Amino acid sequence: MAEKKAWVTLVTENSYLKKLQCLARSLKRVQTVYPLIVLHPDTSINISTDQPKEKTSLTAEDLESIKNEGCELKAIERIYPTSEPKEYVWDHFQDSWTKLRVWDIEGYDRVVFLDADMLVMKNIDHLMNMNLPKDFLGAVNACTCNPRKRQNYPKDWIPSSCSYTLGPIKPESEDTPPPVELKGYFNSGLLVLTPSKQIFEDLSNFLYNHPDIDSLCFPDQDVLNECFKGKWVPLPYIYNAIRVLRTCHASTWEDKAVRNVHYVMSGKPWEKEIVDFEQEYDDVKKTGDQEAISLFILNSWWWKVYKGIEFRIGDDY
Repeated sequence: MAEKKAWVTLVTENSYLKKLQCLARSLKRVQTVYPLIVLHPDTSINISTDQPKEKTSLTAEDLESIKNEGCELKAIERIYPTSEPKEYVWDHFQDSWTKLRVWDIEGYDRVVFLDADMLVMKNIDHLMNMNLPKDFLGAVNACTCNPRKRQNYPKDWIPSSCSYTLGPIKPESEDTPPPVELKGYFNSGLLVLTPSKQIFEDLSNFLYNHPDIDSLCFPDQDVLNECFKGKWVPLPYIYNAIRVLRTCHASTWEDKAVRNVHYVMSGKPWEKEIVDFEQEYDDVKKTGDQEAISLFILNSWWWKVYKGIEFRIGDDY
């Protein structure tokens, strides 16, 4: 029997809708052969309370629009720790615990979880066939430089503790992951894994019994890094190219090598539509702000995929 494989993402509110649509369109654009499963809150009626099992701003029309993108829907219940953290680094992190549900998907031999704020630029179907030891996952090193100097990030997130500081220089960077000898800490935006009820139960028990929830700055990511310490295979940055790498680790980044962009932090592309690509690019270039220029270039990729405008990296800028 042929193995069953799929992409998986999580959408909890209708504010996620536009980014989910672009992720789905990007996968179709690179001609993936695998379906995209969208986990969403279960709004079916609880018989005992006569109320929806989960509250969400997603409407029936929103879910229908997701299906119209060619996605498969899977209703799930959210996951929360038994006590809420005092504060979240980013507000949307309160829903990210629920990403652990990806291990609870039945009937699949391999899935690749993708955060909804990603843009697949080149085909990455081969991740479905990568060799993984039993109960391991595949992921990409996180950048722990804290380039924007956010006060609520871990204090040891400084350039000297970041694996990319001593990482490979292009063009080797296309095929070689950075070293993991430092902290060996991965970003949970892209996860290559085999679903497992046992692993899901272990992760849930670990979360529900965690002695210090406030220490988990990056909810699901910190949980996974604790539970999979020494049990993950590092992938090259091109599979989870966190956009800040383009400026803070410019020697590693190569536009044409990137396969999957991750739009982390503020300044999300869907927050401000790009209408006149050439004029707006000329305007931002005049500022001389290299981070703003880089942000515009990456955001323009997102808008072109969202709008169905064909392009090749390097042609426009």
